[in-house]
Amino acid sequence: MSNVTLRIIRKTIKWKFNMFIFWILLLSVFDKCLATDIITRRIDANNTNSKILEQLNTLQLTAKINITDDVEIAENVDLNNIKRNASKQVRPGQTVRYYSIEISVNGDKFNGRATLDVRLTTSTSRYPVILHVEDLDIHSVYTGYSNPNFLSDFEVYDGLLEIRPVHSFSDLMILIEYSGSLGSDGRGGIYRGQYDDSTYIAMNLYPTNARRVFPCMDEPTASSDITFSFKNLNYNFILSNSLLENKDPHQFHPLVTPPHLWGVVAHNFLNIAWPISKVFVFGRPGLRNQHELASITISQYYNNLNMWTGKNYFNIQDNQADKLIIIALPDISKEWYSLSVIGIWEPYICMEYEHSVKQRSIGFIKIAEALSRHWFGYGIYPENWKHEWIVSGLGIYAAWDIFREYQSDLLSTDTSLLDVNSLFVTEIIQESLLRDAYISSQVLQPLDDLFDEMSIRNNINGLIKYKAPAIMRMLRLALGDKDFIQIAARLLLEFRSVNTVNTFRFIDAINSEWIATGNGLIDNMAEFVNSWAQNTGYPTLHVSIRRMGVFVTQERFSFTYQSGVDVIYPVPITYTTSANPNFTSQNTYPQIVMQHVMSINMVLDDNDWVLLNIQGQGYYRVNYDIDLWKRLIAALEDRDTRDVIHPLNRATLVDDALNLARAKKLSYDIAFRVVLTMEHEVEYSAWKAYVRNMDYIRRRLDGAAVNSDHRDSDAYLYILRKVISRFEREVGFYPIVSNEPAMTSLTRGLVMDHACRANYQPCIEAAINWFYEPDSKRTVLNPHIPYDIRPAVYCAVVKEGGDQVLSLLQNRLKIEPTMYERVVILESFGCSQDDAFIKTFLQETIDENSPYSVEERSKIFEAVAKSNYDNIDIALSFITRNIEVIRNKYGGPEKLEEIMYIVADNLVDENQTLYFEQWVYSVNSSLGDSHNAAEKARDLANENFNWVISHIDSIYEWLLEIADEDDNGNGNGECSGDEDSEEDNGGKSNESNGTEDCNEIGNENSSNECKTDGGDDAPKLIFSFIMTTLCLSITTFNFYTDV
Repeated sequence: MSNVTLRIIRKTIKWKFNMFIFWILLLSVFDKCLATDIITRRIDANNTNSKILEQLNTLQLTAKINITDDVEIAENVDLNNIKRNASKQVRPGQTVRYYSIEISVNGDKFNGRATLDVRLTTSTSRYPVILHVEDLDIHSVYTGYSNPNFLSDFEVYDGLLEIRPVHSFSDLMILIEYSGSLGSDGRGGIYRGQYDDSTYIAMNLYPTNARRVFPCMDEPTASSDITFSFKNLNYNFILSNSLLENKDPHQFHPLVTPPHLWGVVAHNFLNIAWPISKVFVFGRPGLRNQHELASITISQYYNNLNMWTGKNYFNIQDNQADKLIIIALPDISKEWYSLSVIGIWEPYICMEYEHSVKQRSIGFIKIAEALSRHWFGYGIYPENWKHEWIVSGLGIYAAWDIFREYQSDLLSTDTSLLDVNSLFVTEIIQESLLRDAYISSQVLQPLDDLFDEMSIRNNINGLIKYKAPAIMRMLRLALGDKDFIQIAARLLLEFRSVNTVNTFRFIDAINSEWIATGNGLIDNMAEFVNSWAQNTGYPTLHVSIRRMGVFVTQERFSFTYQSGVDVIYPVPITYTTSANPNFTSQNTYPQIVMQHVMSINMVLDDNDWVLLNIQGQGYYRVNYDIDLWKRLIAALEDRDTRDVIHPLNRATLVDDALNLARAKKLSYDIAFRVVLTMEHEVEYSAWKAYVRNMDYIRRRLDGAAVNSDHRDSDAYLYILRKVISRFEREVGFYPIVSNEPAMTSLTRGLVMDHACRANYQPCIEAAINWFYEPDSKRTVLNPHIPYDIRPAVYCAVVKEGGDQVLSLLQNRLKIEPTMYERVVILESFGCSQDDAFIKTFLQETIDENSPYSVEERSKIFEAVAKSNYDNIDIALSFITRNIEVIRNKYGGPEKLEEIMYIVADNLVDENQTLYFEQWVYSVNSSLGDSHNAAEKARDLANENFNWVISHIDSIYEWLLEIADEDDNGNGNGECSGDEDSEEDNGGKSNESNGTEDCNEIGNENSSNECKTDGGDDAPKLIFSFIMTTLCLSITTFNFYTDV
């Protein structure tokens, strides 16, 4: 039970315990009096439904059944119970062989007419037909054998359409007439998008939105011949997966696919680029000077993907459209899995000749991922949504591979290119390691098949996009020089073309080549893959010095200790030493796979170090004995020896140290000593690791200062001033060359944004100097601010300035030609410290005639939530009071759940966390089917607040010591206090050795007290048992009260 929950109990329901005792006694009395025949009848009913379910599932596999009179299915009840009692496919024994869908648009509505050719197994033909349906009004249903002539009864419930044919046939023709509404927020189904004074209509059915367009079996395995016809679409172009029929300009040729792979766009966009034969880019007017870089990029990616996959794009499926159309959508950012027509959000694809490196780094991978989904998403798709990690992982893996090739030159002399390896480690691997450490993280492959929309959404929109490609990258290196991930992808595309795949087929595809020609490093491929795919989290490797070398053990890593979770991961190991340092790419290929423990024979002198996980390619963290940490810190503190260590390993040391300290696996004393070596750092990867982790601490220090009269609100600056020294000297806040290396520009933008948000005065002064046109007496906005520092400059000046600053930026917003720079300005408004302005700004995102596009609305909310303590308060209140309209205006439940996580991750104190938790628990929260996501967000917020309780006071004291040392001329930054106890303990985690490190910073506030050998554990255990029982009792009472 979280600390926040205990506070809720103390503050709101102290009086309920006596009532709870009375409730238990009363329940006991009634239990004695309850009629046994009622209990028996309920048990029999449950058993009956269970038998029906079991038999229908057996039908799906064997097409045989013997139904007794005792379990005969009533037409009007039992199929409902079956669906409600189980998350199984919509109707066992039923297939749809053909859909013909006619859509006629009428204003904000559409009328539909669906003709289905349905086959039922003989033994289930007397049961109702069941189809998925959401947000549709069903007007009539006709059924028949060869012609649907008989008006039939139907019922709509729980997202299902149940049809009861007049006559029982194994083969049925069904005609359904219905209507629905066009969305305006980009949600799946059919929606109307808007830009300037124009509109377009789009249909995006991924992943479960086909049911919002026509009644269907909306499941990946339900592949059918599907054809669409659209009427009353008054646009110049209508594009879809297939060619239009010759005789009917509104009818598209049928394709055999599951429903979720279809897409349509009807539009008046202009053709702004023609990257390669038969590939076109469309966009709104005014983008003709923003297409050149995207055109070159698309051409390269298209050719490289054809080669990478071994399948030419135009051979993916027979009868596919003869062109590939890419549309720069101005208002919506969603993934498209349809063939021949896809949408990409305009800021990702449209760039001026001069643009920010950050835009390029984001846009290049977004374009690569969008194109790769034609092969990995359409060319192969998951057998069930629990296997989506295979498809998504392969698609993202391939996208980064072609991105890496695109940004490579043989001589490595072109400094305008991006360091894709550094971006993959920092944006994919390290981001995944962070997300996967929370108690609410999800496995890549759930145990059970996924059918309900909430579970599918939670699975495909979260950790999977980071962890799946990270695991595949680690596996690819473990298998040797040959890329067996690419080989497996090609085999699946060849032998499972436009068909389903699952984890077993992926493993077979690897084994088919690897067993004969691989390096033999992995004994059992299935065990290796399943260990990572079917378990949450990842291992921490602990490295300790032994007489003949080092000894390595592993334990599962997480921010919150979870008892009973004991996983042994197969870990591919790479390492090097100071005696013979080797950080080359060749040394990223593992030589051994560790299971439980491992010894590495080597000779280390007194000052030598050993370092695991070369270039940070492995999906694990590494902890070292204190003596080894000291040796590594000494190497990092020396400029000469520091440069020997690869930048990605310097980044990994910072990332690992701070996260190990966060999880109480390492003292913050050691972690901060690693951080202080950043004073010698200028590389992007190390600064990205620093900013990601230290910004977490900074925001919570700010929150603690707001709630305290005696804390220094600028305490974080004590450490920032020390670590930014070399960066400020050699990179600085004032670019002096227009053609500086791309990664330098990217690093400056990252560090400057962090420093200005932390109130670092040299950064703020630079921002103010950049913001205004020289010699304008601070009345004119400078139009020549370097692109990569604009977010930092705008945010800093908005934070410091007033109405005049906002007015200058609002005027710039009106004439800003690029969508990306428009978003930069809008996000900077979120930095304002004017409460009235922020409240109005957020309200405008949900107004009926909002001036912001759908995607801009969520970007605005995110910027406000991340900016400062007061603004997260406003954002928290805003989302809890306007959840329904936010769901409708921001793009549906996916966007709602996304911003809930953003809110939870930015809550910094008890009051905010308590408010959020009370809202999630409230029966009036209006969360709907996003409740499960809200509970996970609540868990994330509680974990973060538990960290505040454990560590914030001691970290604050440590920062004061840094300030004192600076005042006294001692800048080594070390904590006072004895470290020998941790060194004697070998640096092992508290959980693994059963004791707490009493010298660990933050320990005095930890919920886990340091134990002694005095034998006073028994009273503590008794007290703990009593309190736990009490809390569980109260929680149970509250649950029944809410119900």
